[in-house]
Amino acid sequence: MTSPSHTPTRGHRNALLLWLLAMIACIAVVATSHYSTDMSAFLPKDPDARQRLLVDQIREGALSRMILIGIDGGTPESRADASRSLAATLRTSGDFLGVVNGDNASRELDQELLLRNRYGLSPGVTAERFTVSGLHEAIGQTVADLSGSAGMLLKNLLPRDPTGELVRTLDAISGANMPSSSDGAWSSPDGARALLITMTAAAGTDTDAQERTLTAIQAAFDKANPGGELSLRMSGTPVFSVHARSTIKSEVERLSLIGSLTVFALLFAVYRSLRNVAIGLLPVASGILVAVATVGLGFDTVHAITIGFGTTLIGESIDYSIYYLVQAHDADSWRRSYWPTIRLGVATSICGFAVLLFSSFPGLAQLGAYSVAGLVAAAAITRFVLPALPTAPVPMERINWLGNRMARLSFWARRLRWPAAALTVAALVVVLMGRTQLWTEGLSGLNPAPMDLQKLDADLRKDAGAPDLQHMVVVTAPTQDAALRAAEQIERRLQPLVASGRIRGIETPTRFLPSLATQQARKSALPEQQELRQRLTQALEGLPLQAQRLEPFIKDVEWARTAPTLTAEVLQGTSFAFAVQSLLLRRDEGWSVLMPIRLPEGAGAAEAAAAKAAASTHLESPEHGIDVFYLDLEEQANGMFGQYLHQALVLAMIGGLCVVLLLALALRNPVQVLRVVLPLAGAVVLVMAAHVIGGVRMTLLHLVGLLLIIAVGSNYALFFNQQVGDASKPGTAELPRSSALASLAMANISTMVGFGVLSFSKVPVLHAIGATVGPGALLAMLLAMSWSGNSRSQGNP
Repeated sequence: MTSPSHTPTRGHRNALLLWLLAMIACIAVVATSHYSTDMSAFLPKDPDARQRLLVDQIREGALSRMILIGIDGGTPESRADASRSLAATLRTSGDFLGVVNGDNASRELDQELLLRNRYGLSPGVTAERFTVSGLHEAIGQTVADLSGSAGMLLKNLLPRDPTGELVRTLDAISGANMPSSSDGAWSSPDGARALLITMTAAAGTDTDAQERTLTAIQAAFDKANPGGELSLRMSGTPVFSVHARSTIKSEVERLSLIGSLTVFALLFAVYRSLRNVAIGLLPVASGILVAVATVGLGFDTVHAITIGFGTTLIGESIDYSIYYLVQAHDADSWRRSYWPTIRLGVATSICGFAVLLFSSFPGLAQLGAYSVAGLVAAAAITRFVLPALPTAPVPMERINWLGNRMARLSFWARRLRWPAAALTVAALVVVLMGRTQLWTEGLSGLNPAPMDLQKLDADLRKDAGAPDLQHMVVVTAPTQDAALRAAEQIERRLQPLVASGRIRGIETPTRFLPSLATQQARKSALPEQQELRQRLTQALEGLPLQAQRLEPFIKDVEWARTAPTLTAEVLQGTSFAFAVQSLLLRRDEGWSVLMPIRLPEGAGAAEAAAAKAAASTHLESPEHGIDVFYLDLEEQANGMFGQYLHQALVLAMIGGLCVVLLLALALRNPVQVLRVVLPLAGAVVLVMAAHVIGGVRMTLLHLVGLLLIIAVGSNYALFFNQQVGDASKPGTAELPRSSALASLAMANISTMVGFGVLSFSKVPVLHAIGATVGPGALLAMLLAMSWSGNSRSQGNP
């Protein structure tokens, strides 16, 4: 066969020049763009007040900077020694706001803070307690407790704390689920794992810094474990983010290599020309480059999933070059007979993806912008740049061989059109019957972390006593102190439910950081030094203590009266700082206090307790700007993502309607429109039914995959409907039918390879697209053969 004309013309030279300039500009944009791997791209950009709390926690909350560390293996002593060595190294690194593990250094900081601030933290400090009778009763109780199990501790503290405020403070914070201890360091309840909790100085969204931090932790652990008998376990949002980026990068590299080599082998087997293969890949590479640059210009960051999605672009954009190189026996004839069909296919793809630009999810909007820009660029380069390049003739015998087999397949597919229709109707019934179980709620389907890492995270959080944020009361206020004051009121309202056992407990940061009003009230309850000395003399009558022995107590009370107010900064470095940082959030509109609630076991009891807790969130005289509400985090996440999934489905339906309207305008024949649309709809329905039967719930990324089926399949359906290459169709007899069928076969195989390799990905979002589009492209081709055109155009065996 003869190759397309490649005699250079002025138009060809201009096209090449514009392409080179565009690629240089795109490379510059791509090099200066910002990239991210966190899940923020799949969070709504305009959440309501309650949704914003969830969004802020995922993006910037303290939990996004917390790393939980476990040390397994060895003996309890070796684990504890490694924990102490690791903690000491990390505390001096400057990469952490805090490192606690219950060792002597941690305990000393905690004990010193509690002892120094016991009068501001103890709920027992009242004016009545420091009257003569109150002092007599409190000191008498402490003396009586000396004979108990804590007698030694109380005896040592007696001169400084005869009223037992430290013990009361410890009782108050005991509901905070502190970890167990073994050999002088925190451990799991069974003692089989040493535990550390760290808070990174870097923001949770700074994945580069978090990766350096994780590397530093590993290096410090290796130093603390010279014998190699111990193993390090890490979890938390920073670990998830770094793992996701590493996994996505390795998966994209691996799958891109597999897909590219396979497609390369396919193209070379047909073209038998490295030049043609290289030229055929230009639209793909250029389309990806333009797409990434477009996202970089239109969004603050380019998400890694969006780049991973670029791997899939090879599945459709390479079709355009295949159509040109295989079909274009003559460039002018190709432009007249084939290009209009390809152009219409590109337009339908753009209609399907352009609607994603209106999504409230930045991630979906990025995928929409990426797809539209990449496909337009790939099609434009096929149309204007490839004709300007010298391509080699494609061996006609291979084209005829492949085309003849496609003709046979087309013939048999046509004869099976009614069984295919029946199967599609059955699939539609399956989808309608299983529609309530079709889509995934919440973030579970988008979580890039593997199940083993998610399980480790749950285990470490449980062992470390990290608060469970599933059920909680949320207090929002304009200022930090207003939020703490309101949280104290809510805690008092909930205490009867705790006392009666209806709820198992409440977590609140006010136990470690009381409001200014509460601290001031407790300070006001403390008498002046001279007055306390006089009251103490009377209070000690009848007790086996001399007033002179309690001079340290008098000095501590006087210091507490004039001491600076306890703030979150004072807590830094202690284990209490983590509770405050996790439950007291600074936000754009003010502050929020999270008060996790532990509900009783059993669905009925838990539901009743949740209703009681929700009814107790109303303040009698709330201050201006204060809002209190009960929040079920899972229910909120499901509701939020259900709302946006519904929005995405509506956008997808609008996109489908736009495709139908475009086809109606282009084809101007209802029957032809149906012949194009029905194979696409049938492929989508069959793929959805397969997910229902397999018990696999679909996510937002599956929805993108369904749109890709429409985008890819539209090209097949249009070619079969247009009967391009059929000698019976006026104006197309000059182009052999075998070329058209061979190009469709190659395009379909390359699409299944490009997308199919993604189905083997460990990243859920990439796997979702691959498992959807790979089989969907084949189904679209087979259904287009069955239902499009007439019997003569389907070939014969």
